[in-house]
Amino acid sequence: MIQKYSKDFNVITGLSDHTIGDTCTIAAVSLGARVIEKHFILDRKMGGPDASFSMNPKEFSKMVKSIREVEKALGKIDYNLTENQIKGKVFSRSLYVTKEIKKGERFDNSNVRSIRPGFGLHPKELKNIIGEYSNQDIEKGERFSLRFIK
Repeated sequence: MIQKYSKDFNVITGLSDHTIGDTCTIAAVSLGARVIEKHFILDRKMGGPDASFSMNPKEFSKMVKSIREVEKALGKIDYNLTENQIKGKVFSRSLYVTKEIKKGERFDNSNVRSIRPGFGLHPKELKNIIGEYSNQDIEKGERFSLRFIK
C-alpha cells in the first residue's frame, strides 16, 4: 500500500515495522517509504512486550546501512546525462546520412546507417525510418533527424 497511498493521497509514506529483522523495512524503502518506525532496545535481556522484535544497536546500525545502500541502488529518475555519459557518446552509435539524399528519395540501409559517434538519432529508430521519404535534400555526413521525414 506504500506506493498506492503515496500516489493516491500525495503524501509521504512510511512503515511501522513490528517484524523480526530488517527485511520488511528494506523492502518498504525500496517501495518508496520515507519514514520508518522500528522498535529499538539496548539489550533484549531487559525484556518487555516488544523485546522480541526490537533491534539492538548493532542490528539497527546494519539496517540503516542496508537502507542507504538500497537508496543508492534505486537511484532517482533523471534523464540528464552524466559527464561521463556525455564523453562516452563519441564511442556509441547513432544514425547518420551515409549518401547524399535528394528531396523525395526513399530512406534505406544504403543511405542511413548506424555509425559512430553517438550524437545523432538513436539506432533503434532505424526501423521507423527505412521506407519513408525525404522532405529535403540532405548532405552525406549529416546526423539523421526526424525532421527529414516527409
